[in-house]
Amino acid sequence: MNSMTGVLTPASQLRGDAALFDEKLASRTLRVGIVGLGYTGLPLGLGFAVAGLPVHGLDTDAARVAQVGRGESYLPDVSDTELAAAADRLSATTDTAQLAGSDVLIICVPTPVTGDRRANLDYVDRAVDSVAPLLRRGTLVVLQSTVPPGTTAAAAERLARASGLRQGTDFHMAMAPERVDPANTNGWHLANTPKVVGGLTEECTRRAAALFGLVCETVVPVGTPEVAELSKVFENTFRLVNISLTLELSDLCRQLGIPVREVIDAASTKPYGFLAHYPGPGVGGECIPVDPHFLREAAAEAGTPMELVAAAHERVERRPRQVVERLAELVGERGSPLRGARVLVVGVSYKSGVADLRNAPALDVIRHLREAGAVVSYHDPLVVDLVVDGQPVTAAPWLAPELARQDAAVLVTPVPGLEQDLMWGIPPVVLDTHNKLAAASNVAVL
Repeated sequence: MNSMTGVLTPASQLRGDAALFDEKLASRTLRVGIVGLGYTGLPLGLGFAVAGLPVHGLDTDAARVAQVGRGESYLPDVSDTELAAAADRLSATTDTAQLAGSDVLIICVPTPVTGDRRANLDYVDRAVDSVAPLLRRGTLVVLQSTVPPGTTAAAAERLARASGLRQGTDFHMAMAPERVDPANTNGWHLANTPKVVGGLTEECTRRAAALFGLVCETVVPVGTPEVAELSKVFENTFRLVNISLTLELSDLCRQLGIPVREVIDAASTKPYGFLAHYPGPGVGGECIPVDPHFLREAAAEAGTPMELVAAAHERVERRPRQVVERLAELVGERGSPLRGARVLVVGVSYKSGVADLRNAPALDVIRHLREAGAVVSYHDPLVVDLVVDGQPVTAAPWLAPELARQDAAVLVTPVPGLEQDLMWGIPPVVLDTHNKLAAASNVAVL
């Protein structure tokens, strides 16, 4: 306290804010606002609510907001029971003003790419602008969306200009990239997945780490937001490059008559230096097909070529066309063209066990099949309706009469419970893009 003016000095004010933050966190009275209730925002909000914090979620989708209000989940990793159990601490709204008074604001919005494959930060910018009027001294703002390096710092400057508050002093900002894997079958979830946190200042990092320590068993503080941003982008670039490599291996194995999955399984017995990735029809979702573009964008701005990443992108992106070319070859071996052939695409979501169609390889497979003149239908119990390029795709039941009328079937995304189904033996041609089906005279691998 300055004895002449009775005004707190900045250092004293910061210590007071820190003590108040810690007190609210300990007493579970810290108010959390989540901007975006999708695959990352809703599980995070639920996690904080279960930990005892009052959480208010914001989303532009009124249907989602209504479902949260009714305790109905729209995600595979969140159950109705979990939502109902946290109903007294978790609420949702479409009105940004309802987040007024939040001590913490966490931004969990999408970051797609533009037509020229640069990061589209429109959602992030709109989220930042929407919360700027809510800032007050001591507010912690966390960006969880996957973004190119430098985005968090730019968002902090944007908030400072709009609010008149000083970043890192009056309000605090950190980057804590999401690591959500929808419908993960290996036991990984919010609590046991390590959380990387990087703040503008040491105090920003400390507060964010303390906050996420409530819901994550392991928090990994890093020196800057840029380290946190780039670590997430690199994680998915690592996966892209390795998946691309398995596609090359898959092509080689088919030519040599060697089962590719057995090769990879054998290699994965090495206890160090190897991480198994498996081939398929391409990659989907909002991570692997998108995030490496952020790395390439940053590299281009820095004047550093990333030729390996570019080659990996090219290899993965042409995989759906390769699926159709292989199918045409198989149908042709039976003396028929692909044009006019009835083809059943099995599994159309980007990943098994979810209904998410974002960047799903099946969509490109269907496009290429249509270009080749095939009559396409699909089977996926989780996807009730499917429209590709404005044209509906007929849904087909998994029944023997339906399979018998098909000229070919393509396993694009594994459907839970169908891998061992004997009815794969009905269509005259089956293309297995994952090398998962039992060997049979009518089953071929990609």
